Formats: sequence, C-alpha cells, structure tokens
Amino acid sequence: MRLEIRFRGKNYSFSSRALILLPLGLMISVPLLVLFVENIEIIWLQELFAKHVVFFLNLFFNLNAYAWYRPIYPSPWFIATPLDALTYISNGCTGFLAMSLFISIIIFTPHSQTSQTKKNIILRKAKAIIIAISCIYLYNVFRATIQNYLYYSGFSWSVIHDSVGMKVITITAHIVIFLFCSLYIPEWFLSLYYTIECIIIKLTQKRILEIIYEIKHKGERKDYQKVRQAFKDEGIDLYIIKKNDIDFRLMHFLNKTKKKFTSKAIKNRVFKKEEKISEDLIEAILNILVDLRWVFSEKVEKKIFYYI
Repeated sequence: MRLEIRFRGKNYSFSSRALILLPLGLMISVPLLVLFVENIEIIWLQELFAKHVVFFLNLFFNLNAYAWYRPIYPSPWFIATPLDALTYISNGCTGFLAMSLFISIIIFTPHSQTSQTKKNIILRKAKAIIIAISCIYLYNVFRATIQNYLYYSGFSWSVIHDSVGMKVITITAHIVIFLFCSLYIPEWFLSLYYTIECIIIKLTQKRILEIIYEIKHKGERKDYQKVRQAFKDEGIDLYIIKKNDIDFRLMHFLNKTKKKFTSKAIKNRVFKKEEKISEDLIEAILNILVDLRWVFSEKVEKKIFYYI
C-alpha cells in the first residue's frame, strides 16, 4: 500500500519514478541553464529591463535617466544619466537565471497520485510559474533601481551590488517568493518530506522487525540462539525471515505433514509466487536447520529431501 501524507486536510502520495525525476531533471537542466546564461545574451529582455529601471528612476528620484543602446558591446543596453553615470545591463541583472531555475523546479515537481490533489496540477503549476517570473523580475527591477540611485549618489558599486548584505537580501527575497508560490504547489516540499518519510519507515520497519524477532525468541531455549546466529553468519537477513515468517512456516509445514519434501516442493506448497521468496533462500535456511539438527535431510537420486 502506498504511503500517504496529509497536508491542509488533503492526502498526498507520490510515485517513486516522479520522486527520482525531480533531482535528475534539475541535475540536467541547471548546468544547461547556467551555460546558456553565460554564453547567450538575451537582448530583448535586457532592453525591457533597462527601460523599466529608467522609468522608476525618473518616477521616484527624478534623475532624468535614459536607456542607451550601444550595439558595439556584447551587452548593448546601458542606463545613463546627464551626470555621465553609466551602468550596463547583463543577463544576471534581469534575474533570468533565477526565473529559469524556478520554472525547472515547478516543471519537475512531482504531482500527487491521489485523485483529490492530482486535479488542476497543470493550472496550479502555470499560476506558480507566472507568479515566480513576475515576482523575480519585479524584485530585480526595484533592486536595480535602488542600486543605480545609490551609485549615482556616490556610493561604491562594490558595496551596493557585490556586498554580502546585498546577496543576503537577494537570497531572502527568493526564499519569500518560493514560499509564496508554495501556496499553489505545496508538492515542492511535500515530495521531499514524503521521500524522507519513506526512507525512515523502510529503515525503521526493518529495525523494528529485527527487534521483534529477537524479543519473540528471547525466552526460548539456547538452541534457538544458535539458529539466529547461524542465520547471521551465513548472511541471511533476519528482516527477511521475520517479514515472511519463513522459519516458522517451514517448521510448521514439515512438522504437520510428517513427510519428506525437496526445497522446491516446500517452496511451491508453503509460499505464494507474489512473495518472491527464492528456492535458494529456502534451501540455505533448511541447510542451516539441518546442520543444527532441527531438520533432517536425505539424499535420493541427486535430490535432497527434508523432514522432521
């Protein structure tokens, strides 16, 4: 049965394939996006960005700034003022990389397998993409507006653009945008939580079953401790034995029938196909029980029969 987690009154469940697709998709897309941003100038976006920054510089600070196009440069758009202060616009200024990363995360985010939370996933992802792009772009426009104003006012560019404080503000702004978009796509963090839950449950289940196995047989005679130790020495996982009650079912079957069977015959009679218990595992357990004289064996015409 698939694990389900509940969030805001709704159940969420994810497929293993979708959970793997998210990190795999990001591992492929992120390096390609970085390579694209570093090598291809998006001129139309730089122009739009420069003109928006100029608009707000003049609206708020009345600087008489203007956008200046100089095609002789790889990044041809500049913001200038009558005071000869000049800054150029690159892909990094526009927030294009951050927008692309957000889009990649949204696209590769797994959708829930439950019908209640699976519906409208495309519409919700589309809304999140629009919100993310808009918020990141507007943040960068206003960031550049303030930075250019401070630069024109005499502050050092290294302080207002490259300082640790500015980077912290930018990271914080993107986290806030991420959390806001999570209102539409909570699967972002729910899929991560779901993955951790699955791992914890799997590890915990295995450990608990081993503990139960140990407790269950703790009060029995010391001979059974030899059986358990023999299983461990041969590399047979107590978790597998306990999960399927292999040892109990083998002993119960042989004791009840009082007949001799090969390991293949025992497997076919005791275990169902869907349990996926191999004949080799059954034979390994039977051999250990034979060595400890809990079960007896007899070889007839190259076949080994087991009985009690």
